[in-house]
Amino acid sequence: MTVALWAATAVLLVLSIWATMDLGGRADAAITALSWVVVAAPLTAGYLAIRHDPGNWVGTWLTSAGTGIALINAHGTWQDALAAEPSALPASPLLWVLTQGVWMAWFVPYAMVVVLFPDGRPWGRLGRASAVALLVIPVLFNLLTAVIPGPLMPPLDDWPRPLGTHAVGYVSLGLLPIFLAVLIGAGVSLWRRHAAASDPRARAQLRWMLLAAGLMPVTLVLCWVGYLVTGGPEPVVVGLVAFNVAMPAATFVAILRHDLYDVDRAIVLAGVYSILTVGVLVGYATVSAVLGRTLGADSVTAAVVATVAVMLALLPARSFLLRVLGRRLHPRRAAGLDAVAALAERVGAGRDEPERLEEVLREALRDDGLRVGYRRPGATAYLDVAGRPVEEAGGQPIRSGGHDVGVVVPGPRCAVVPSEILTASGLLADQVRLRQELAEALVEVEATRERLLEAGYEERRRLETDLHDGAQQRLVSLGMRLRVAQRHAASGAPVDLDALVDSAVTEIADAVGELRAIAHGLRPSSLDDGLPAALDNLTRSSALPVEVSYSANGIPDHVSLTAYYVASEGVANAVKHAGASRIAIDVRHEDEELRVVVRDDGAGGARLVPGSGLARLRDRVHAHGGSLAVSSPLAQGTAIEAVIPCGS
Repeated sequence: MTVALWAATAVLLVLSIWATMDLGGRADAAITALSWVVVAAPLTAGYLAIRHDPGNWVGTWLTSAGTGIALINAHGTWQDALAAEPSALPASPLLWVLTQGVWMAWFVPYAMVVVLFPDGRPWGRLGRASAVALLVIPVLFNLLTAVIPGPLMPPLDDWPRPLGTHAVGYVSLGLLPIFLAVLIGAGVSLWRRHAAASDPRARAQLRWMLLAAGLMPVTLVLCWVGYLVTGGPEPVVVGLVAFNVAMPAATFVAILRHDLYDVDRAIVLAGVYSILTVGVLVGYATVSAVLGRTLGADSVTAAVVATVAVMLALLPARSFLLRVLGRRLHPRRAAGLDAVAALAERVGAGRDEPERLEEVLREALRDDGLRVGYRRPGATAYLDVAGRPVEEAGGQPIRSGGHDVGVVVPGPRCAVVPSEILTASGLLADQVRLRQELAEALVEVEATRERLLEAGYEERRRLETDLHDGAQQRLVSLGMRLRVAQRHAASGAPVDLDALVDSAVTEIADAVGELRAIAHGLRPSSLDDGLPAALDNLTRSSALPVEVSYSANGIPDHVSLTAYYVASEGVANAVKHAGASRIAIDVRHEDEELRVVVRDDGAGGARLVPGSGLARLRDRVHAHGGSLAVSSPLAQGTAIEAVIPCGS
């Protein structure tokens, strides 16, 4: 069937070219070329639709729309050539009188597309009746107009009538309003199918067709008005071209890319600009007529004032119509925008929380399965307010400040969320994710504070134990021996003073050593000579070779101490647990930050486990406003990187 339609279109093109050549310089080449450009639109859309679904009659009827336009073009060109003497074209009066209603080929195929869309079958009794009427009425109309009394349609109005005339031909005039009613009925059947559809994808496709289906009866009425006013269809030529481009485009988008653009917004804009067009024409004509009667029909002032008045009224009228039609045609969008605006107002006044965005959207859009996820700064996954993951598939992004801050996922078998609602929700979603990040940071700060306190308590207990079990015991023991020696001397018993003094000095030296060791655990004495000297001392005491690269100056003492602990912990982990053969320490001062990196070539697998040395080290770094990261893939070594602010 499709091949036959393409072949018929090619034949009609040849006939059109033949007639144009017969006319010679009297042919309007621009109109002919425009007609064939219009033919290309339904042929292309039909081809793509058939490729998408070969068994669907929508593609076939869309292709036949192109063939129908080609037929009208060839028919008109041929009759113009026959009317212009001399003509060498073959002529058939019988064929001519039987094709007086060829103009219906503009409308019948597209109306069938509307009736059969989207599955290729008419829906409901009205759809089936419209499909039958679209096939029967053109045949009856052509048969009746073949015998209607009076002259034929120009330019061959003087041609003979092989079938004669009969009063029954006047019935064809009664078929015209019926034909108009059938076109309207096709659109109504499509609207009913849309109202009954529950699948969001099908509803979106049907709305695209509804957007274009209304052009059919409007274009037909304008054609008739053109014939009544000017005797021909010239005033509506632009409308016919637009109609025959809009219908294939709408069908193509509806079938293949229904989500290419917000169809609801397209419907509102189409309604707004249609009303504005009529309003501009009426307003300009009214102002021009009033001023023309006052200033004169040829007054330039009247034309300028009319133009300025219409332009000044255009912008507020557009805004008003967008608001009114948006609410009338799409209450779901209006309800969502109102709900988001109300939530934003309550949040600004401190009476509500932005975390209720999901709840508000569910209620306003009547979608109980709708979910809202938020992307934390630096993260890639989306989480809801409870921390549960939200799958991005099938979702619509929420943007704020040029960045994706959230995602809205409609519930199963529910329509997508209008883009205006997503835009209005951007600031609220941004607030939610930032509040979540702040809450997590506060929790982490509190946990760090508790860990630092616990570490302080633990360190105090260790010091008490070390002092009690070490230096304190030595000093107590020394004091007791000295007291015993004193008593012996007082009683006249012999006392070996030299041995006693030597023993006391030894005990004091040991106690001093233990006190130094305890003090070294609090702050390494090697730091007295600076961080480079402390790191050099660390390399000499290490059981593994350590390579140090140092590029820093003017480091505050507390930063040097923290950097030393990072290096010491990294070296200790590599020696004790990593099975490494070499260690590298890199210390650099960049942009008011000290960056310390300790790498080894060991087994990897190091983790920041709560209570471990690395976890305590991270707390120490965080306490100075820095960050600590551990990268330790298995069998690829470990890298501990600390960034410590050191600005004034």
